[in-house]
Amino acid sequence: MLTTAASILVAIVKYYAIFESSVAFFIILEGILNIHLGIRSTYIKCLLKVFKFGNNRVEVKRPVIELTQKPERVWNAMAAEEKVLEDDEVYHKPLEVELKYKTTPPSDFKLQNVLPLIQTAMKDIVEDEVTKAFDAEGLPYWNMLTRTNKGYQYISFRLSVIWFAGWWFRHFILFPVRFMIAIAGQILLVLSAMLCSRLPAGKVKTAISRYATKVTFRILARALSLHATYHDRKNMAKRDGICVANHTSPIDVIVLSCDNVYAFVGQQGSGLFGFIQKEIAKAFSHIWFERAESKDRGAVVARMKDHVKDPNKPTILIFPEGACVNNTSVLMFKKGGFELDSPVYPVAIRYNPVFGDAFWGAQPTMQAHIWSMLTSWAIVCDVWYLPVMNKLPGEDAASFANRTRLEIAKRGGMVDIDWDPRFYSDDKNVEVSRWRLKQQQILSETMVQRKTNATPETFPETDTLVKNAPPDPDVRNTPIGRV
Repeated sequence: MLTTAASILVAIVKYYAIFESSVAFFIILEGILNIHLGIRSTYIKCLLKVFKFGNNRVEVKRPVIELTQKPERVWNAMAAEEKVLEDDEVYHKPLEVELKYKTTPPSDFKLQNVLPLIQTAMKDIVEDEVTKAFDAEGLPYWNMLTRTNKGYQYISFRLSVIWFAGWWFRHFILFPVRFMIAIAGQILLVLSAMLCSRLPAGKVKTAISRYATKVTFRILARALSLHATYHDRKNMAKRDGICVANHTSPIDVIVLSCDNVYAFVGQQGSGLFGFIQKEIAKAFSHIWFERAESKDRGAVVARMKDHVKDPNKPTILIFPEGACVNNTSVLMFKKGGFELDSPVYPVAIRYNPVFGDAFWGAQPTMQAHIWSMLTSWAIVCDVWYLPVMNKLPGEDAASFANRTRLEIAKRGGMVDIDWDPRFYSDDKNVEVSRWRLKQQQILSETMVQRKTNATPETFPETDTLVKNAPPDPDVRNTPIGRV
């Protein structure tokens, strides 16, 4: 009996592996030949119908759930069974016990000394649009990737069955296929780079490297079930300039490289990853710089200028934000890429979070981010190629960057925020600490001045502390809410 059950289990695993491998091979072959059979489009349409059905069931059951569910209990610090104070009592019920305090000698501290700091901090914390740019985008309806945002909540039997079937399908059907495709795509990328790097420079090497780049990134795109729609392809970047785009995730590179060939700009790594970077750079003309060179912006800009002047090299692709934003906003662009005096080809990328969240920020690590995408329904996005932009007479690089950012935000339907995203990360702790020490110094000097003067002076205006911050523009714009 046990032998029969074991043999049946082995047969099931065997045919399951054959099925998954066959599907992965077929998808890889589709990517190599660049064949579009409409399977992904049909898959997306079916998902939309399932989501619509689930949303309708939720709306039908919502009145019943609101009437039958128990109200949320309110607990205080002492874990009492009932509320200690009702809302009306807090504001209208007078105190029944007279409060007596011991007299204390006068001190140098006065509450009004810190009120301007508190007021400025509250201005930055309440409705902070910058913080929202680094949080996962909200969904218009449930996409069946999680149960609910409040834990398990039973709605209907049919909806529970659909959710479980979807969970099983994503983890036991989609994930193994996607994982095999991703591994195959990475191996093909390294092998093709090593082969192209050994070829002599010329038109043959350029043609082979361009074809190999598109093929490998199309395979990697299929590992994510990427469904990208490209608009206004007549405005696609040419080799005489640079391409700039808003940044949401590392897969932005895959999305754009499926439709065109680009040269990437980044820091040279070490070990195995560094070896792969060097081999890829030899074949595909990417620009990698050392850690010491990254501090010298002029040296990096000079290498980019030399790259643009070579008509045989692909267009440079940069993400001027320098950080991943949740695809609802576009933050401040760095001006380095706009100092080349060459045409700029803007691109707006907008993901649909209903099928899967491509934003790298909700997950703590890259491994968690990759797992989230490989187990999602799909990655769906729209890409808009905007008309080429050139620097106006008398326009500096910063103004040119701001104008380009505004056009990208407008075309992608995103909010334009003139704020440096670097201060949200942990990379600027030195500057933030320096800014905080400066604020403390100003506050202490003000308190000493109030004590030494016979006549109390008026405390500086609310924004005085912020205005008197260090001259570094980045540090000066840091809100107190971040400190």
